[in-house]
Order: sequence, then C-alpha cells, then structure tokens
Amino acid sequence: MTLSIDNLQQMEIEYIKMFSEVSEDEQTLTFNNSNIPDMYTHNFDLYKSDVGLLEYIESQINKVETKAKGFFRIETYHPISADLIEKLSVKPQICTYDFMGIETRNYINLIGNPECSVLSAESSRVLEDGITVDIAVNEEGMGLDFATRRIKGKAEVYKNPDKAIELFVCYSGDTPIGNIEYIPFNRVAKFEDFDILEDYQRRSFGTSVLKHLLEKAFDNNIEHAYLITDQADTAKEMYKKNGFEKVGEKTELLFLF
Repeated sequence: MTLSIDNLQQMEIEYIKMFSEVSEDEQTLTFNNSNIPDMYTHNFDLYKSDVGLLEYIESQINKVETKAKGFFRIETYHPISADLIEKLSVKPQICTYDFMGIETRNYINLIGNPECSVLSAESSRVLEDGITVDIAVNEEGMGLDFATRRIKGKAEVYKNPDKAIELFVCYSGDTPIGNIEYIPFNRVAKFEDFDILEDYQRRSFGTSVLKHLLEKAFDNNIEHAYLITDQADTAKEMYKKNGFEKVGEKTELLFLF
C-alpha cells in the first residue's frame, strides 16, 4: 500500500466527520460544526471536481447567509490557476498545505529527548493538561475565548469512546509541554494539531512525540502515517529531518466578509 491523494482525502473526510455534520452533492462536501460555527477548519466546503470552481464560489459568496456568517472557506485537491483567482469578485486568503507522509517502521530511526514522556489523555488529569497546553499555544494567535472554546469542544470528542481519535500529551518531567491528535483509519494514521510550547522547541521533544506515535501505529499494523503542514511552516524542516516526505497537497481559499 502507498499513500495516494485518494487515501488522504478519504482520511481527511473521516477526520472532519468526527466534529462536523456533512452533506454531499455531486460537486461538494459541506461540513458544519454547529457547536463552534466560527471555526473555519470545521465549517467549510470541499470541492471535489476540477471544473466549475469559479462558478461555485461566486454562487456561495453572494448568498445573504454566507455574508451573515462572516466567512466562506473552500478546499480543493486540484490546482487553482492565477486566472481563476483574478476573476473572483472577492479576493480570498490563499493557503497551500502539504501532506507529509512516512512509513511507520521508520520510528526506529528517530532519536528523541530522554526527558520526554508521552501519555494518552485517557485520564481526566492528562486531558486537562492537554487542554491547558493547547490554550497556552494558541491563545496569542486565536484569542483566549476562541482558543478555549475550540479545545474544550474537541475534548468532548476525545472523550467519546465511539470516536477513533486519541489525544496524547507530551511532558518534560512532570510539566505538560505539548500535545497531538492520533487518528487511525484503514491502515493509515493521521497526526493533527501537533504543538510544542515555544520554550521547549528545538530540543527533540517533537521528535520524541513522533517516534512514540509511529511506534504505536507500527505495533497496530498501520503502515503509513501523515500530517499536514502549511507550506511556509518552519516545523516542516523538522518533519523532513525525521523522515517525512511530501506526498500531496491541498489548497484553501478563505473569504472574509
């Protein structure tokens, strides 16, 4: 088995469905998280086709309800031309994300920080540590209110035994310093929302986390793992150093009103 865009797209759909309701038609999948309606990454359209994107976007951004919501976000796995962007009546923020994949057996090559321990948030104590770390990492960029609502909403999903998602928390000694989501599906594992507090970065704690989860996946007969990174993300170099390679990409257009 090799990772393909089809594998990755299906994995992404399964992931978002754990948080959002989904409706589908011939061209699109529309995701809606009514508990956190202002969370862009849980409220968006995935456009499946490589034709008709311009017309679809224009039909959506001109709706009264879209403008009332304040944003419209759409993702596609197909290339978007500069000509299409130029023709849009409203110019979006554009971000391209790379899918970085690795064979889980490569965990054996990773050397982390011996002071690091990685625990599953199965207990309320570890979960609370994970929530605290997540807020600390995201408060400046997201604001305290949204950062708190976001992780507490996600925590309700972590606690649901019917959902195939697990939160892990990274510790330096007894101090929680990072967290990451682990989602297995169809012999692939997705790593999501991977953060290490700034004071502990570039000290191999991140490598320890990746090694721990890759080994877990390998022990459960999962052949590949992947994560998604912004093309401008400085952490990408750390992923490459640890053996991750680009296996695909997707583009996001975000319209703000």
